Amino acid sequence: MKNWFERNPKKIFVFFLCLLLLGGVLVTEKMLAWKSHTYKSGLTRVIRLREYEPLYQGTFTPSPDDLRMADSLVKKPYPFRIDSDGFIEPSRVHAHPDLTLVFLGGSTTACCYMDEKERFPYQVGRLLEKETKLKVNSYNSGVGGNFSLHSLDILLNKVMPLKPDIVVMMHNVNDLTVLMFANSYWSKAFKGGNTTPVVVLKKRFIDFRLLVETLIPHLYYELRNLERKIRRTLKPKQARKQEDELRDFRGKKLVIDQAKLLEQFKMNLRLFINMCKARDITPVLMTMANRLKDQPDPLINRLTAGLERDQGITYKEYKEIFDLFNEAIRQTAAANGATVIDLAGAVPQEREYIYDIVHFNGKGSKFASQVIAEGLKPLIASKAGHSPLPAKPHIPPGK
Repeated sequence: MKNWFERNPKKIFVFFLCLLLLGGVLVTEKMLAWKSHTYKSGLTRVIRLREYEPLYQGTFTPSPDDLRMADSLVKKPYPFRIDSDGFIEPSRVHAHPDLTLVFLGGSTTACCYMDEKERFPYQVGRLLEKETKLKVNSYNSGVGGNFSLHSLDILLNKVMPLKPDIVVMMHNVNDLTVLMFANSYWSKAFKGGNTTPVVVLKKRFIDFRLLVETLIPHLYYELRNLERKIRRTLKPKQARKQEDELRDFRGKKLVIDQAKLLEQFKMNLRLFINMCKARDITPVLMTMANRLKDQPDPLINRLTAGLERDQGITYKEYKEIFDLFNEAIRQTAAANGATVIDLAGAVPQEREYIYDIVHFNGKGSKFASQVIAEGLKPLIASKAGHSPLPAKPHIPPGK
């Protein structure tokens, strides 16, 4: 009786022919690489577009660490949806809008721990629509951890194709952190590399992780989350340390060069203004509201205590440089013909509005929305060729 090989000579022939061809291709590639010395496979560099995953639909729930660092944050699942272009929903409300706004920033703009219609980028659009009778699309392009360099990248590659009328950018604390610890926006010092603008991709013959993520994306995402939860439960200290991008700086004293940090920040602010003007977009800068008062409350004292313990930076020194960054926003806007909306001067520095050092809760977001809408109304009237819309008098909370 003939065996399988004897019964299938053609299949055996085709199999060995394929092996021979593959071997020939690989040998030829190696010979060409040795001969030319001009191309070496293995590394590809790309520019990271830091955005939330397009078409993501799920919820964000505050972690125990988030709750430990807050005093007016409600623990519950918050719906979080992303459109096909990476903007936080709801953004594209109208197919043919009369006015398009885009908000750039970090987690203070994204407002993840908030119901969808409480986030100030959305609320501003609705307030302006009600008062101007225009169809307004208001896009939220905030991403947790982003600093101004990331927003410039998003502005150039994702926002400009929308041809928006006005782009509003709010940055402070993330820029301050990266410059204070690494002295540069392009530093590779942060572990994990999630914020570095240039990424090195290693080429692999077969990328099994990418293959699995492509074939079973939902299961892959849930398994990845489960692995993270197990690691945090079994080894919480080790997990926190591994996820801490600043772990190499812990325990090392820092010397803040205020002038150097401020100049780097101002250069990015000027670049934002000039990029917008070059594309006939109205640029708007916003200062960052915060709870850094002269006499901080117990939560803020606790949250900033690590800076003095680990880096030798006192609360007074940190508040001073944070306030200087906000002042740099005001000065740069004034010097370069841009509008500034001073949230830091308008939003009360209380837990009723801000649940940690800088993040709004629902009430704070609503208050900020009213301040922002009032600040944008003259710009909208100017673009529409109308007389300025009447501004409402500012009434302090509780009056």
